Amino acid sequence: MLIEVATAAPVEIEIGGGRLNLVSAERIPSNLIQEAGLQIFPGDEVWVDGVLVDPQVELVATRFLSLELRQANRVTLHRETGQQVLLGAGPTLAHALEQSGVALYASDVLVPGPTEYIVENLEVDHLPGTLVEIRQGADILHSRTAGSTVGLALASAGISLQGLDYSLPAEHEEIPDDGVIQVMRVSEEVLLEQELVGFMTEFQALTDVPIDTLQVVQAGEYGLQAQRIRVRVENGEEIARIVEDEWLVKEPVPRIEGYGTQITIQTLDTPHGTIEYWRAVEFYATSYSPANSGTPLDAPWYGQVFCGGNMQNGFVGVDLDYVPCGTPLYIPGYGFAVAMDTGAISGAWIDLGYLDKDYVPWHQFVTVYFLTPVPSADSIAWIIPPGNAR
Repeated sequence: MLIEVATAAPVEIEIGGGRLNLVSAERIPSNLIQEAGLQIFPGDEVWVDGVLVDPQVELVATRFLSLELRQANRVTLHRETGQQVLLGAGPTLAHALEQSGVALYASDVLVPGPTEYIVENLEVDHLPGTLVEIRQGADILHSRTAGSTVGLALASAGISLQGLDYSLPAEHEEIPDDGVIQVMRVSEEVLLEQELVGFMTEFQALTDVPIDTLQVVQAGEYGLQAQRIRVRVENGEEIARIVEDEWLVKEPVPRIEGYGTQITIQTLDTPHGTIEYWRAVEFYATSYSPANSGTPLDAPWYGQVFCGGNMQNGFVGVDLDYVPCGTPLYIPGYGFAVAMDTGAISGAWIDLGYLDKDYVPWHQFVTVYFLTPVPSADSIAWIIPPGNAR
């Protein structure tokens, strides 16, 4: 025969500030409470040694057992959407709300406060915080606030505006209906930028240097321009670049090219006899005649030259800015010539004129000799640039 002995032990039950004592072999809290002549109602809690326990679960046998029965109290929660009745075993209002599954946020307002001790039929006003969405660039933070302004909402979320930072809407404005607040993190940087300043080219006559000779009298030097620029960045994106000041750090130094103006009369033996010339320049030579000049046959100026008269062998087209009308010339392979026409050419380019029956095609470089007499200095183009088609 198996005999099981359940040893009785002293039991203390604390309820509402009072204590009940009994001796019992029972170890299930609900049965012990019933033995003490008490009842457990919905919302009541049983605590053993500071730990919440299930009143239907048997406890480990000990020589002394201390229970605390926390009886639930009726709490009425008033909200904008209506009221809710809770049963809370306390001891504080916050504990009762948590016990009933009511979410409480730091931004919520409770009257009385969350640390208020529970009493029967406690009336509580609950003002939930406003849900806001705070955007900082690509980052989005959801938060709640009890405040009505943007500044209070940011403070509730632990966000502060520093320096040039600002918010949309502004801090003093009401939280918008959609709850969206844009935080703009602003920084400014001052840059010092420099850039080169180009130099001009000037020309200077050199009386002791032969004509058509160029010399560098002074090498050009770039100048230096400085700017102070304020760069504004909002949420990592540059939005403005403002030039606050600019100054010339160094003046550019012009390049001075000297051109010779010394004229020496020289002679040259040619198949056409000895010529006397004062200038010899390499030109690119082409040729034309009235029929292949592009002028319509019925045009009133067909066969005429710009400087007056009709085309004839020996009339050549030039850039009259450098070779004036009537300038006598000699071209090897062509012979004596006179500048009498012009066209879509510039600089050192010469178009050798022919009558239609005598036309000879030219496409080559040739030395053009300027024959005496020497013209007046004010009519001489001292620098003739390379030839180009206009």
